[in-house]
Amino acid sequence: MLKVDKTTLLYNFAEQHTIASYFARAHLDNGVLLGGNEQKFLARSELTTTQLKQPKSRVLATQLASIVKSCWQVSGDELLGFTQQKVKVGMFKLLAERLITCKTLDDVFTHTAEFYNLTGDQLQISFRKSTGQILVCINPNFKVNNDKNSLNSLLSEFLLLICHRFCSWLVGQVIPLSEVQVQHAKPAHHEEYRLMYPCPCIYQSKHNALLFDAKYLNLSVVQNQDELLEYLRQIPLQWFKKQSYHDTCSAQVLRLLEGATLAKKSNLETVAAKLNMTSRTLRRKLMAEGSRFQQLKDNVKRDKAISLFEQSNLTLAEIGLAVGFTEQATFSRAFKYWTGVSPSTYRNCRQLI
Repeated sequence: MLKVDKTTLLYNFAEQHTIASYFARAHLDNGVLLGGNEQKFLARSELTTTQLKQPKSRVLATQLASIVKSCWQVSGDELLGFTQQKVKVGMFKLLAERLITCKTLDDVFTHTAEFYNLTGDQLQISFRKSTGQILVCINPNFKVNNDKNSLNSLLSEFLLLICHRFCSWLVGQVIPLSEVQVQHAKPAHHEEYRLMYPCPCIYQSKHNALLFDAKYLNLSVVQNQDELLEYLRQIPLQWFKKQSYHDTCSAQVLRLLEGATLAKKSNLETVAAKLNMTSRTLRRKLMAEGSRFQQLKDNVKRDKAISLFEQSNLTLAEIGLAVGFTEQATFSRAFKYWTGVSPSTYRNCRQLI
């Protein structure tokens, strides 16, 4: 049996999860419309057009962050050229430096709405309290009849993600969402929403909005200025990385799977026992969150495999073994099912960079 050198596997896989390549393709297309050079964008992000053309392909958070950062550099606009007026790069930093001084999440939303309503009309932000729920509405003032109306949903998705993840970071725990609402129709990549916003999604709504229990407004801001400086240094990567403070059942399972040697048996029963619950209870809790154990396990294997292709020179057989496959043929079939391409095709695409 092949033996894999453990020193080659010391990657932080929790930070190397993958993202649907749709987002990289869409931001790349937008970057070209903004005046950027497609080949330069691809080179900086270590991607190829062949990779991005595969509908089921996936990219690393670092690669998507690179493309978005390139779009900022070309446009000088934090809202990526979608709105009537620019929001200069650095505006989020000014807001964040104000929000870090807030006492509670309630203060954070109040100051955010005031900030954007005072600094321009590019975003209409409001939050409403009703029957124990909070609705945070984020509606961009899109350009009318421009040449990228079909990409408008990209900004809405981006802003909702930033709002939820940055606010969760401020209070040091995930803010459980009851619902996310978007103005656009259900997109082809809607399955990715389950990872972006772990809650039901309502399409073609009046607003782009996050809905959650009002009790979370009382959560205290726990981060400090030094931690904010490090956070700002890493954006937009921070918005695309998997959050490490999730307390959902799905996240607990993912942490156990990510820390396990997947070549060993990591089944529903063993994971449930580690979480001090029955397999039936674990299955029920995962279903309530819209997850399945096998799906989570496959996602961990897929992301580990892609990370190893990106960051090591292991053979295909060694990568397969590292993610729990003793037979290379079985690994190849699984990888093609996950990504739409075979491992050898994926590696050949990487070698073109």
